Amino acid sequence: MHGGVAILVKNTTTHQQLHINTGLQAIALRATCHKTITICSIYLFPSIACNITELEDLIRQLPPPVLLLGDFNAHSQQWGSNKRSSRWRMVEDLLLKSNLSLLNSGSPTYLHPDTASYLAIGFSITHPALYLDFCWQTDSDLHGSDHYPIVITTDIPSPSFSKPTWKLHKADWAAFFTSSSFVTLHWLCLQRRGSYSRIYGCSHPNSK
Repeated sequence: MHGGVAILVKNTTTHQQLHINTGLQAIALRATCHKTITICSIYLFPSIACNITELEDLIRQLPPPVLLLGDFNAHSQQWGSNKRSSRWRMVEDLLLKSNLSLLNSGSPTYLHPDTASYLAIGFSITHPALYLDFCWQTDSDLHGSDHYPIVITTDIPSPSFSKPTWKLHKADWAAFFTSSSFVTLHWLCLQRRGSYSRIYGCSHPNSK
């Protein structure tokens, strides 16, 4: 979590936070979904000026392929708003110069509480290599917010990682305990690595 942005990750998903140097409200991490990707969450205040150089500098720090998600507070009929703001050109230039694609379908992402007007200011931007991997849509229920939840899904299965198993009943324990050099060698491995799997991996038949 950083400022007004956060990324919540299921604890069974392999991920690692990235340290980025930026004055923007942004946070990023690498996560293994159907492939390893960089996910960045960002928020741009509507009342604080932002230039494309800051965004380009942020993107250069993100290992590709990237999924950039956030509220950019930029309005344009091109992506579903009913008006155009001065910031739309910056977003358009960012997509072109950084070779990125907009996942948005044109559905509104925001309901203005005062005017009851529908706007599209929440963007999902990605690398072309990921564009066809995802399906983008908004939830029809605001869930008490003024922003519609954005749901991004993929039908591509995640890679499976199986843990090694061992046939302990076939282990030659006599050879294990009578070989002093063997025990000494693997005790050092155990001390250094803190894992019994180093012993089992060398002294037990593998079931695979």
